[in-house]
Amino acid sequence: MDLDLRLVKYFVAVAQAGNITRAAERLHISQPALSAAIKQLEQQLGVGLLQRSGRGFALTPAGELLLARGLALLEHAASVADDVRGRSRDDPSARLRLGLSPTARYGVAPSLLAACAAAAPSVMLYSSEDTTAALLRDVAHGRLDFAVVFCAPAAVPDGVQLELLRDEPAIVHLPADHRLAASPALSLADLADETILIAGGRESDGFTDRVLRGFADTGVTPRTAPDPYPDLGLRAVRERIGVVVYTRSAFPADLPGTTFVPIHPPLTLPFHLAWRPASRTRAVNAVLDAVHAATPL
Repeated sequence: MDLDLRLVKYFVAVAQAGNITRAAERLHISQPALSAAIKQLEQQLGVGLLQRSGRGFALTPAGELLLARGLALLEHAASVADDVRGRSRDDPSARLRLGLSPTARYGVAPSLLAACAAAAPSVMLYSSEDTTAALLRDVAHGRLDFAVVFCAPAAVPDGVQLELLRDEPAIVHLPADHRLAASPALSLADLADETILIAGGRESDGFTDRVLRGFADTGVTPRTAPDPYPDLGLRAVRERIGVVVYTRSAFPADLPGTTFVPIHPPLTLPFHLAWRPASRTRAVNAVLDAVHAATPL
């Protein structure tokens, strides 16, 4: 028997609320009707989903699985509906999902959103942050319509296209009292005795590869350490674990206790817009036109 999406939605609401009464209020249906719907779903599947105990309940193993898979199923159904609506309308109005690298938070992302708001006001962009590798996977699988990625790897998922938004000169992020902090500019060779912070995992290996290639081009093999924190090196630099070769726009304008020194000869770090040509709609085209008109952001 096929799953009834309405019943899955009801079950997910109950599981997330942890209480049938609260879930019924959020769904704007009566508690008895919601309880009956959950029982109907259990009968359809032939398994128990909730293990009742006194006034509360716990999810059974089958319920835990349905919660995880049900969320993905409902998200996919919403994505399909948005895509169909976008293709069928004569106007470019739509809700589109935009993924952002945290590195784009203060510079590229605000510029892109402003450009789209001005040139494509009928398109609503809903943004979320993740690592570059995760963003590319989400674009490839249709979970995102666009993503602003930082230092994309050489190999991207099939069906994903990259367009350059900005190639930003790299800087060295140092503690304000570091011995090199007063330098007007630094070469990568000047950092030979420093510990260079790199990505802590494979989800941002494009950034790590690009920085290490820059050092290799100067004949330097740097001492490296993975950044133990997910904050673009902020805490690690302040704790003197190492220094970061990064982009200035990744950080707020005012950052007490640290300083940024330009790199010369320049090393550039790119931001790209990732999207799927197979998913083109009038709304997607409106965003692309806005971005192309404003690039470089």
